[in-house]
Amino acid sequence: MNIAGAHERRQFSWRSALGKLEFVTLALLILVPISSAFMPGSILVPIVSMAAFIAGTWTAFRWIRRLVRHSIWRLRNRLLLSYVFIAVVPVLLLAILGLFGAWALSGQVAVYLVTQEFQQDLDALKGSASAMLRTMDGPQPGRLLGFLGARFPGIEILVSNGQANVLRFPENSPLQHPSEDHTSAVLKGGLLYSGVHLHDQGRQVTFLVPISKRYLQNLIPNLGEITLVDLVSNAAEGRVRMDLHQDTSLLSTRAIAPAVNAFDYQVLWGMPISVFVWDQPKEEGKAVLGVHTRISQVFRVIFSQKADWDQPWLIYLFYGLAITFLAVELVALAIGVSITRTMTRAVHYLYESTQRVQAGDFTYRIPVKGSDQLASLSQSYNMMIENLDRLLKVAKEKERLQADLDIAKEVQEQLYPRAVPLVAGLQITALLNPAKTVSGDFYDYQKIDARHTAIALGDVAGKGISAALLMANIQSAMRAQLRFIQERHTEVCTATIVSQINKHLAANTTTEKYATFFFSVYDETTGELVSTNAGHLPPILLRGSEVIRLDVNGMVVGMFPQAKYDSSRVILEKGDILLLYTDGITEPENEYDEMFGEERLIETVQRVAGKSNEEILREVFDAVNQWTFAPDSADDMTMMIIRRT
Repeated sequence: MNIAGAHERRQFSWRSALGKLEFVTLALLILVPISSAFMPGSILVPIVSMAAFIAGTWTAFRWIRRLVRHSIWRLRNRLLLSYVFIAVVPVLLLAILGLFGAWALSGQVAVYLVTQEFQQDLDALKGSASAMLRTMDGPQPGRLLGFLGARFPGIEILVSNGQANVLRFPENSPLQHPSEDHTSAVLKGGLLYSGVHLHDQGRQVTFLVPISKRYLQNLIPNLGEITLVDLVSNAAEGRVRMDLHQDTSLLSTRAIAPAVNAFDYQVLWGMPISVFVWDQPKEEGKAVLGVHTRISQVFRVIFSQKADWDQPWLIYLFYGLAITFLAVELVALAIGVSITRTMTRAVHYLYESTQRVQAGDFTYRIPVKGSDQLASLSQSYNMMIENLDRLLKVAKEKERLQADLDIAKEVQEQLYPRAVPLVAGLQITALLNPAKTVSGDFYDYQKIDARHTAIALGDVAGKGISAALLMANIQSAMRAQLRFIQERHTEVCTATIVSQINKHLAANTTTEKYATFFFSVYDETTGELVSTNAGHLPPILLRGSEVIRLDVNGMVVGMFPQAKYDSSRVILEKGDILLLYTDGITEPENEYDEMFGEERLIETVQRVAGKSNEEILREVFDAVNQWTFAPDSADDMTMMIIRRT
């Protein structure tokens, strides 16, 4: 499998993603116009339409979910989406919150300024009314009337002393005194006024100023459109008092300045104020003092007395901070994108490498850039791929060698004697446990003639294939010698046979290749065992409680071609047990570096001497394994038991 194949499969999965729901939705969408055209007015049309809507909604939800999952499958998209939620969304929310705060604050400030100015006008009217109430018996307040006429255009004044009217301004004004004192907006005859009424000991003063559009705009010049909306009167013309003789539309944008920038939003804000209802003085009315303006107009009014708007240092400072913030944000975004590209590039290379490794290609290496942890990870990954490639080659070579070893094991097993020869009065049992697949130990026994049986045991120096080959060489040489004797019908001499094998090995192998070798011939008629021991561990003869060790008649075979060998003779009596073994039985060590030794071997055999040869061998091997506590033996273990019956 290659990378292109993986992409093709992924694309095919998207093409094959159309399921039953999608086909049902498509069928319903086609059925809706058909049913509407051929069955108008039928109840089936709304049913099909509703089913199509539900199926389409669910299908859209499923596909949106799939698209989201597909889009964030790549680590780069997932990181970018994380940055959007971590950085962009909070900044955007803060910006929206800032704009909303500026908008709300501007509206609140604008209404506060207008309300305060309106209240100041009411306070000025109240102060003038109080002054006029106190000076009613004196000379006419001409200067005060001039001030009020200039400050409040259209003002109507009525002053009474309890018996007659002292002052009416203008003279034709139909104004009458209300029944309650007030200093507030006044609703009279469906129109809104600013009004004050005070009385003291039968004396009364009433001021009434019509609230016109010009009056409202002059409260805070250049702030925007200022309106006063009556919430009590049902008369359409009394809803907003703009001017007595001009258009009375609810809102007008003629006083709204053009936007300074894209974020200079319009602000529409209001604040409720109390209204004195002229015809119903016991009931408190309500009106909304509204302002329609822009954020920049509010700031312009606020700072008009602090700095020249043509050189707004505070705004310039704000713009400078905003530009600095934007620059920092762009730099942070660039750094984040760069770091993201570094991470996603490394992950992409890792992914591509894993795809190639999965396809069996171990030649691809990840490009390493930088000196950070990702670079170290890439280097470690490349080293891992190299080691993996090398280990795979070693594993393949090991598999090949193991196959060769298995073949060698099968061949070696064919070399061992398949059956024990029938020897009168003698039981021969052997057991070999190789440390590896093949063994350097060997044993053999075969009939020479009707009376004589050859018995051999050897231990080749080393382990593995080389030791197994040398073992096969020794065994073939021994069998060749025995075959020669059988053909010539000559007498068997163990020393001669061992000497010939030694010369053969010395001539055909190197000096470091040698073996210990025990070769013997048993005579059935006499019970005599003639043997030659070439450097092998001396066999142990157990005769009751007596322990007899046979002789060693020469050095190992294969090292010196001129080595001399002798023979030894022993008569096996009934009940005798002869133990032939290799060093894998006596030399294994325990955790205290103590060898198993010949004494423990003898004790073990004597303890179970009454059992069969097979049971004795199992007892000995179990004792050795328990001594070492090792799951596998370090050396080949071979043992042969010869029992005279």
